[in-house]
This record gives sequence, C-alpha cells and structure tokens, in this order.
Amino acid sequence: MSLTEKLLFVAVGFLIIIFIAVGVINKSDKLKMLKEKYEEALQGEDRAEAIAAGEAYYRSLRGGELSLEDERRILRDVSHIPEAEVDDELKS
Repeated sequence: MSLTEKLLFVAVGFLIIIFIAVGVINKSDKLKMLKEKYEEALQGEDRAEAIAAGEAYYRSLRGGELSLEDERRILRDVSHIPEAEVDDELKS
C-alpha cells in the first residue's frame, strides 16, 4: 500500500468519524430543545400544548413510540394545568 493510499484511507476514516460525531451532536441538541420546550409548556397555561410537547419529547427519547409509563408521566406532569373551558354556546 503506497503512502497516498494510506493517507486517503486515513482521510476517509476521519470523515466517517466526523459524520458520526455530528449526527450524535445533532440528536442530543434536538433532544435538549424538545425537553426545554416541554418544560416551558409545563410552566404555561395551555394543557394541550404541554401534552403535545411532552409527547414529542418522549417519542424522541423512545425512538418514535410512547410507552404507557410515558403517557402517565405526561398526564401527571400536566395535572396542575387546568383544562380549557368550553363555552356553553359552543357546545350547542
């Protein structure tokens, strides 16, 4: 194997390592953003928004699927937020 082939092999190896590292960093950044959005939504007053943010966060953690425990945890987390009241006029 010539020196040029060895350098090319090392360069390709470094590129693969860089792509893997960038992918891991992007995934952790996305997860961090989803968690922050969920925590902010829990501080607000929109129960549906908090539930949606919680589902997005836990789906990202679990690879797309929510577990029963995740759903329970979300409902427990949003229990302090009052449910939206529907006007009597809108019901009819």
